[in-house]
Amino acid sequence: MPGGNSVSAAAVPRYILYGDARDRPDWFVNVEPLDKRCRERGWIIKPHTHPRMTQIVYCQQGQGHMMIDGDNQAFAPGCVMVVPPHRIHGFHYAGAAQGWVITIETHYLDDLLIRAPELRHVLESGGVFPLAARCDAQVEPAMAALTEELQAGRRGGALGAEIQLMSVLLLFLRHWPVQDRPDAVLTGRAELVRRFRLLVEAQYLRQPPVSDLAAQLCVSVSQLRLACKSVTGMSPIELLHDHLLAEAKRCLAYTPMSVSEIAHRLGFSDAAYFSRFFAKLASMPPTAFRRQQLHPAAIEP
Repeated sequence: MPGGNSVSAAAVPRYILYGDARDRPDWFVNVEPLDKRCRERGWIIKPHTHPRMTQIVYCQQGQGHMMIDGDNQAFAPGCVMVVPPHRIHGFHYAGAAQGWVITIETHYLDDLLIRAPELRHVLESGGVFPLAARCDAQVEPAMAALTEELQAGRRGGALGAEIQLMSVLLLFLRHWPVQDRPDAVLTGRAELVRRFRLLVEAQYLRQPPVSDLAAQLCVSVSQLRLACKSVTGMSPIELLHDHLLAEAKRCLAYTPMSVSEIAHRLGFSDAAYFSRFFAKLASMPPTAFRRQQLHPAAIEP
């Protein structure tokens, strides 16, 4: 999201917020009202990415579409939109909107969620999530308290801001779409899947065998498969392929690379094999996907 009437404890290097590349190294959380930030850009936020941040947008009023990794998802009042790090995203609001935007430095968030696996699970899933019940009356004072801690500069302000941030995240979690609560076994499996995804992020360009990744995690392939299936409903190879597909979509949508160049970058032996892989998972060939991104159908307000 772009800069506006924001309240920030500071910021991270590189592309901090949309339209903001300043270097403020002591940042850990930024809070701002949605309407001021988006109004300045005509309610259209162009595709961009935050390499080191997780972003949470609460839509209190208004509607539109969120684009994340080439997919459009509709949102309406009472939705929370989650953008994990590195995900290319943008917003098209169908007129004026109100709400809040919380941007959290990733490593700080990881430390914060060590004892909160339920929160970690929902914040690692990008997209639009309609809350089970409207919670505007609770969100307003919670955001005000968080904003005050960030602004006031009082003794213990960082601790106070952390407490208020966790209260806001807990509020969203308790109104999240109903899910089965994880037991201790599932929680352990979720941590294994988190570590597996980190390996995939680091190594996917060479398309490593699942057996290699399992060995690096000091588990058997069957243990890794069980964990992935239990936590995500997908096998390890499906998760690896999903990551490859997401990167392929990014390259097709946001770079001038040819299909052959993308295939080579992603570790495929030839462009034809890559095209078959992409078409099977995306239900269209890569050239059609690229045309769709260049000439998208008009979005109705």
